[in-house]
Amino acid sequence: MNAALAHAALPTARAVRWAPAVLLAAVLVAATLLARSAGRPADVVLAIAAAGLAATVVSGLHDPAAAMLSAVPVSLMQRRVLRLGLLGVPALAVWFLLDSLATARLSGPGPLLALTACGVAVALWAPPRRAVVLGASTPVALFALHRFLPTGAASEVVGWWLTEP
Repeated sequence: MNAALAHAALPTARAVRWAPAVLLAAVLVAATLLARSAGRPADVVLAIAAAGLAATVVSGLHDPAAAMLSAVPVSLMQRRVLRLGLLGVPALAVWFLLDSLATARLSGPGPLLALTACGVAVALWAPPRRAVVLGASTPVALFALHRFLPTGAASEVVGWWLTEP
């Protein structure tokens, strides 16, 4: 990591909107605890958590100061990786907390990482004005399609992020 990127970590962390991520984490922990206290498997809660946390991480790519920061010696891709890292590490921590609280465990953080990768790919390839919105909505759209498509090949293909990330 170069020095300019290291110096940018603290101001970038202050610029990130943390309130949605903290509220989502609180709701997911509460839902997991409710599912556990009812004696029900929390596999659907974990799938929702993967989609929500992935969308939150991808939404962190929104950089309101991107035009102003274009003159600094840190490339756009390095700034994006920094933003993804700042939100990705807490998202992984929440994921492991939810996985430890749930009665039905998924196999590691695979679904979260798969949905985050899909969202980041869409955000990087989409037109710049709508990139973050399209990227952040991709994990939620994949979850919804997997849940609401009739059972069959299409639903199975859309659901690969959950079973074989």
